[in-house]
Amino acid sequence: MSRKSLFFLGLAAISAYLIYRASAWGFDWSLFVSSLWNIQPAWLAASIVATLLTYVARAFRWQVLLNPLKPVSMGPLISTNVLGFSAIYLIGRPGELVRPLWLTRRENIPLTASVATIVVERVLDTLMLIAIFGLALLLVELPTAAAHTLALMKKAAWVMVAGSAAAMVFLFFFRSNADRIVRYIPFARLGSLLKNFSEGLSFLDRTRSFALALMHSVVVWIVIVLQFWFMLLGMNFHFSVSAAALVLVGAAIGSIAQVPGIGGGFQAGYVFCMTTFFIVPPEQAIATSLIAWVSSYVPTVLAGGLYMISHGLSLKDLRTATAE
Repeated sequence: MSRKSLFFLGLAAISAYLIYRASAWGFDWSLFVSSLWNIQPAWLAASIVATLLTYVARAFRWQVLLNPLKPVSMGPLISTNVLGFSAIYLIGRPGELVRPLWLTRRENIPLTASVATIVVERVLDTLMLIAIFGLALLLVELPTAAAHTLALMKKAAWVMVAGSAAAMVFLFFFRSNADRIVRYIPFARLGSLLKNFSEGLSFLDRTRSFALALMHSVVVWIVIVLQFWFMLLGMNFHFSVSAAALVLVGAAIGSIAQVPGIGGGFQAGYVFCMTTFFIVPPEQAIATSLIAWVSSYVPTVLAGGLYMISHGLSLKDLRTATAE
C-alpha cells in the first residue's frame, strides 16, 4: 500500500473515531448540518472576490520590494502570488518556496534575493496582524470568562511584536553591513548567497520604498479583514468589522500549522475564537469553519490550477521545485 493510501486510510479512521466520540458527547448534528446550509450566497461571493483581490494587493507590495532589483510588471506578480498560495494550500508550508522559485525562473532574479523579499513580507504581515489584534481588543466587548485567555494572547502578541521588530532591525543591520559581513565568510558559495540575499533587501536603502511597503501592507490587510468580514456575514454572523478581525487573527495564527490540502490549524483557530469570545455553539463553529476554509481555499486553488494548466505545470512540478 502506498504512503498516500495509508495517509488517507489513517485520516478516514481518525475522522470516524472523532464522529463516534462527538456523538457520544452529545454533538448536535442537526445544528451542524443546518449551519452548513444556512448561508448568504451574495456575501460569500463578495468574500471570494475579496480573496482574489488580496493577491492583487500583495502584488503591488511585492513590486515595491522588487523594484531595486528589477522592475517586474503586475501580471507575473499576481499570477505568481496565486500559484504560490495555491501551493501552500496543497502541499503545506514548503509551498512558501514556490513564489520565489517561480519568480526566479520567470524574471531571472537571484533566488536568495527573491527569498529575502518574501522574508520581509512575512515580517510585515506579522506586524500588521498584531496591530489588527490590538485594535480589535480596543473595539470589541468580550465576555469576562475570556479574560484569562485574552491575557495569554496578549502576552503571546507582545512576544510576536518583539520577534518581528528584532527581525526587522536585523534585516536593516544586515543590509547596511552586508559587504563587511561577507568578507568574513570563509566559504565563497555561502558568501555569494548572502550577498544575493542582501540585494533582495536593497529597498531598505530608500526611506520612500520602505514607507510604500508599509502602506501597501496596510492595504493588503484591510482587504483581508474585509474578506473575512464578508465571509462571516455570508454565514449569518452579524459581527462588526472589529469582531471579524479578532476571529481572523485566531485563524491566521492557527494556519501556521496545517495539513496539506486539509488545513486543520486554520479551522482550530477559528473555532477557538468563535466559541471562546463569541459563545457560538461548537457545532455551528465547526461547520462554519469548514465553509470559511473552502471559500478561501477553492477560489485560490482553482485560479492556481487554471494557471498551472495554461503553463503545462503539475502538482509534482511544485513539489519538485520546493525540493530543489
